[in-house]
Amino acid sequence: MDEMRRYRIVIGSKQYFDNYVASEFNDVSLDISSSFSYMIRLNDDARNKNRGYYVDFEKSEFLLVKNDNYHGIVEQAHDRLGPLIEELTTEDAIIVVHNPTITLEDYLRGQHLRGLIKLSDECEKHQMMRDKQVFKTCIDKISEKIIGQNNALREVTKSMWYLTCIERKKPFVIMLYGNSSIGKTEMVRQVASQFFDDKVTEKHLSMYKTGAYAYELFGDKPNRRSIGFELLERESNLVFLDEFDKLPNDFFSVFYTLFDNVMFKDSTYRVDISGLLIFLTSNYSSENEMKKHLGLPIYYRIDKFIRFDDFSADTIHKVTEKEILHCANNSDGQINADVLYNRVSSKLNAQGENARTIKNAVQREVEDLLFEEIAAIEHERDVLIQSPQ
Repeated sequence: MDEMRRYRIVIGSKQYFDNYVASEFNDVSLDISSSFSYMIRLNDDARNKNRGYYVDFEKSEFLLVKNDNYHGIVEQAHDRLGPLIEELTTEDAIIVVHNPTITLEDYLRGQHLRGLIKLSDECEKHQMMRDKQVFKTCIDKISEKIIGQNNALREVTKSMWYLTCIERKKPFVIMLYGNSSIGKTEMVRQVASQFFDDKVTEKHLSMYKTGAYAYELFGDKPNRRSIGFELLERESNLVFLDEFDKLPNDFFSVFYTLFDNVMFKDSTYRVDISGLLIFLTSNYSSENEMKKHLGLPIYYRIDKFIRFDDFSADTIHKVTEKEILHCANNSDGQINADVLYNRVSSKLNAQGENARTIKNAVQREVEDLLFEEIAAIEHERDVLIQSPQ
């Protein structure tokens, strides 16, 4: 067979796909006819004009099938994506497919095995920072941002050193637990900054309160986003699942596979998750509470539990000073840090405060100080107006 379609399957983020196309096909004219979405509309228009009958039209010699293109077609068309691409392209076309669905990938691999097409693969490699020489510097930078959580920092450090030294395939799952606003989310942010070039796939699970959002996890329909879709286009191997305790128990089954395998599969996508680091956060107070509410199947799939302590009086003092200094430095000289501290300190307790309550207290006093300055100016002006000349 002289004429044969040549397919490239490209697995990775949108940026990786765009860069790959630009570097590999810079001599190809990427006009509108290379767009899968455009060719679909052209084909549909031709059929509509001819009352549903197929008509010939100028087919594409180079086609880009991007991952979000799959969501622009009706659900029923997903079972025949492969033949649909063939209808849109010449017999010797080059077709670049980004993060294909399971149905499309299996179709293409079957065609390749039968010698009907040529097929090659490109896959983005995700690596965390594993330079042992700068490891301590990275941890030191994290410790500057995380105040009063020495034990949690030590445990995270141990885990990151383990992952630096060991090439682990199965996902490593860490649960950060404790009360709200005491540094859990900030810890993940800092790990992302120092070890993953600030790139993280983040999902806030508190929004998944009802079955209406189940499709975003389970991928129940091929023309909708799912966790499989998002993992395929991730930019790093760091995943952050925030507020895991807010997730209804009915949704836990999707995480059995995610936490325990190197290959994740939902109803639409299949994705290699080798080397994934997954951070969970929750407001549980103990591991026993987690066992009770999460259930043992999920509990035993979590590799490590790290407790974040409530703020001590010393931590409250340090966090308050840091927030005040931040506000003063960003006030263009309008706020005096010492004055602000004297006002805020009388409003805070020695126990029971967290980062959010401290920030709110500082914010209120900043607003009052600035408003009092305006009020003083207004009062002085009124006095001048009312005084006899």
